[in-house]
Parts: sequence; C-alpha cells; structure tokens
Amino acid sequence: MENQEVLRSKPLSYEALKAVLKSLKLETREAVNRRIPALRTINSRLPYVLENVIIENRGFETNGRRWVIEQTRFQSNPLSHVVEPRMRVVTIYDFNSHKKAEYRLNKSFEEIWYQLFDEYIRDGTVVRGSLCIDGIPELAKRRENGRDLKIKVTNLNMYTPNLEDYEQFIRIIDLDVLENVKCVFGRNSLAILDKPEIKTCKKLIVMVHDNSGLPSVDQLCRLRNQHLYFTCSNLTLHDLQLFVQDWITTGRELGTRFSWETRRFELGDVFPILEHSKTHLGAVEAGSHLDYYFSDKVIHDNGITVKMGEDRELVMFFKKSKLTCYLWEFEMEVVASTIAADIVSV
Repeated sequence: MENQEVLRSKPLSYEALKAVLKSLKLETREAVNRRIPALRTINSRLPYVLENVIIENRGFETNGRRWVIEQTRFQSNPLSHVVEPRMRVVTIYDFNSHKKAEYRLNKSFEEIWYQLFDEYIRDGTVVRGSLCIDGIPELAKRRENGRDLKIKVTNLNMYTPNLEDYEQFIRIIDLDVLENVKCVFGRNSLAILDKPEIKTCKKLIVMVHDNSGLPSVDQLCRLRNQHLYFTCSNLTLHDLQLFVQDWITTGRELGTRFSWETRRFELGDVFPILEHSKTHLGAVEAGSHLDYYFSDKVIHDNGITVKMGEDRELVMFFKKSKLTCYLWEFEMEVVASTIAADIVSV
C-alpha cells in the first residue's frame, strides 16, 4: 500500500511527460497551455495530431475551427473605403459550438498567418483526414527558416497552385507518408504533373475546368499512379485512344487503374473508344471469367478486355458515377488473367 502511494506521487520523467502530452487531443493540449503554465514550454515543442487542415493566404482551419483574417475600416466611419494600415480583425468560427469570436490585432496579415502556422504546424505534426492548400501569403513564400519542417500527410488537396507555390509548400510534406493527391490544374500548374512525388503517388485526382489547364497526352502517359482519376470535359476521343494504346504497350502493373469522369451528353462522342479497341487493339468482349470483376459494378453495355501478355489483361468499360446520376466514368484497369492463372495452377 505504501509503495503504491510512492508510485502515485512520483513525477513523470521528461520522456514520459512528452509521451503523455503527445497522446492528448488538440483541445486538451490547448487547455494544458492555459491552466498549467509550467508545461507550456515542453507542450509548445511537441507536434500535434490535427484533423482536416485548410491553409489559405488569409485563413486557417483545423479541428472544427476556422480563423479568417480581414482588414478593418476606421471605426468613426464603418462604411468608409479607407482601411487602417495595421489593424486586422481575426474572426474565429467554432463549427462544433456554432459560435464565433472577433479580435482586433495591430499586426499584418503575414504576422497573424505565421502565428497560426507556427502554433499548429510543427515538425512531426500529423494531419489525419486531408491537408488542403488554397494559397500562401506572398511574404511567406520567401521564408527560409522552415526548411527542416516536415509534417505527415496522407491526403493532400491543392487548388490551382503555380509551380513556385507548389515548391514552397511541398518541401514541408513528408513524402514517405504522402499517398493521395488531388489538384485543380490551370495553365500555370501543369508542370507539377512532372514532379516525381506526383507521378508516383498512390492515387492522383486531376481536375481540369477549362482547356488552359488540359495536360498533354504525353504528360498523362508519364504518370505511374496506382489509380489516376481524371475529371475533364475536353479530352478528345483521339487523345483517349493514344492513352489506352500507351497503357497496353508499356505493360502497366497489376491493379493499375484509370478513371475518367465525363457528362452523359458526351457519351456518344467517347463510346467509340470501345469499338476502336476491338478493331485496332484486338479487344474482345469480357468473358465469363471476369464475372467476379463486374459483379459489384453497374456498367453501360458490355465491358471489353485486351490481352497484355500471358498473365494480365486490360479491362475497359463505362459505369455510372457514384457522385451524381448525370455523370459517367470511363474505367480501365489491369487485372490478372484468370485463364493464365489456371494454366499455372495445372
């Protein structure tokens, strides 16, 4: 009994204290900072585990809270177009409690942004869910003291970054952890597709809203993602034919998959890809040996398949999109040839 009391009163070692703090959720860590001043220093050195982070050039969001940085008008005339040079209003929206709070600060946009960034994004910080990058303050791009900072992110979303912006923030991403990337591309961001970490990430979602951001067929062919998901209304039938032919001739790995989302009124323009593959690439309608593959899919017409050597084949078909009822997806995937498997087993 006396030994148990001694154990309870014995203070934690430095390493044990760090382990305890790192295991706490964000809100508890912040409460520790407010209520236990003696732990603020060690707490400030340890990385967080955050949920769904959004970084913008004038805002920051994580764990159900959003900070928005805005300029302020002169108080004597709120309708005035004249702004106070240094004063900023930071509005914090708490989506969990449905409350908001406003603070007036005599700081620049960059100073406030850095304060938020440095508070939550530390070396070793883990982002569960996704990290969304939608702009970086101009002055932040010239900051040099964050080169050793690495955060662990599995899912990265980007909105039309140019190459310079991309290279600024990708250096803080732990590429050994990164698996899935989603990017809205524009004219100034196409060079990102040639970056090694983009070409080889597990799943790449390429979103294009106009012709200015349309990748070339060569760029698409150079990608080696396990799943390439392409959403664009401007891909031509000829481009798709070249892309399919490249997949066949380059011998993609088993499980490699391509999805192209298109609108229903365009189907008449792209369905000929299946007939073209039959005529020029030796494709045939998928046989009963692939029933297992199609058993959980709602497809249009019949799927087709092209042999890719002795042990694999490329399956192609159209299916209804899971997102909306008016979109279709062209799918192709490299699958194991069950006929070849049967021969091997004998």
